[in-house]
Amino acid sequence: ALSTLALLASCCAWTFLLYIPYALYMSSFSFANGDEPGEFSESIFIVLVVGSQIGLFVVSSMGAKFAQFQSEDETQKTYTIFYNAALILNLVMDIALQTFLSYRQMVGVGAHVSDGRLLGSLTSFQEIFESYPIQKSVGKLLYVYCWPCTFLVPFMAEPFVAWLLPYFTAQTLVGANKKIRGENAVKAFELGEMEQGRYADIIFNVILVVCIPFISPAYMAWTFGAMIVSHVYIYLFDQVKTLRYVVKFNFSGPEVHWLGMQLWAIPCGILAGALVFKANQMSADPHKLGSGFLQGEQLWYSIAAAFALHFVVHQCVLEFVVKPFSSDPGIVDDKAVTYEGAAKLNPATHFS
Repeated sequence: ALSTLALLASCCAWTFLLYIPYALYMSSFSFANGDEPGEFSESIFIVLVVGSQIGLFVVSSMGAKFAQFQSEDETQKTYTIFYNAALILNLVMDIALQTFLSYRQMVGVGAHVSDGRLLGSLTSFQEIFESYPIQKSVGKLLYVYCWPCTFLVPFMAEPFVAWLLPYFTAQTLVGANKKIRGENAVKAFELGEMEQGRYADIIFNVILVVCIPFISPAYMAWTFGAMIVSHVYIYLFDQVKTLRYVVKFNFSGPEVHWLGMQLWAIPCGILAGALVFKANQMSADPHKLGSGFLQGEQLWYSIAAAFALHFVVHQCVLEFVVKPFSSDPGIVDDKAVTYEGAAKLNPATHFS
């Protein structure tokens, strides 16, 4: 409970101390006659997104360890839930604010929609969100949020923060203090443990990508391409890290992997909601915004229902179909079992 409260307090502190001042600064521009923020503002946005992700990572990790679970797997499960929940909340706040700022910008420059009306004259949220100026602007913002804020910068910085910085810090300490010798010096240079927090990173990346179908498809290829490039790098990075740059592993079971499969229902559910949204757009008059079969609250309730339905079906399939067919074939009660013998029973290891 204390860890959850600490995480919520961190999100609130980040919002009120950093993001709201940034929003007020962006709102000070009229977005008319060239009065709009420049590239420096986009750089601030990137720093805010990356900084918030790093901060939430630290708070989630500390909260999970503070809970003092009996097994490392339980700690990693809690971290994955904390980190994903905080990142999703962060994403909702960021995109909501950026959508509002985009709307102000489009209204300020006198943008028109497809039927010739001014964007500022639209009164329905559905019409505003489905209008091309907003779709294009939010698509660009979401793409920037994905690349480089989430897909690139944190993973490129990881080897420097996780390996090089501790190495040079230990080198400086050992070189400056002659009392650090022998076993203590070896421990100072010791590498970190292999953790399972990558599940949280990958799931959030996929959640970001499946938000793209809700907006203009112009950025879909770019966003998916950026995710593919990023995940190829992550795979190669983790391969090297696993074999060369961790001191030990501490996995007692497949609980974190199972949690990852359960959380995978979130991006799949978002895709189900996007399917409802796009199908409703296809049923509309192409010359009239917000004229689909579902309008207003009906549309948003239908999207939420599609998400909830898939989430329930996803969990039921995992529980009643996947789990019965994925039980352990048997555990050999022999402490002297070799790696070769264990691999025959469970060939899917981290090395293969």
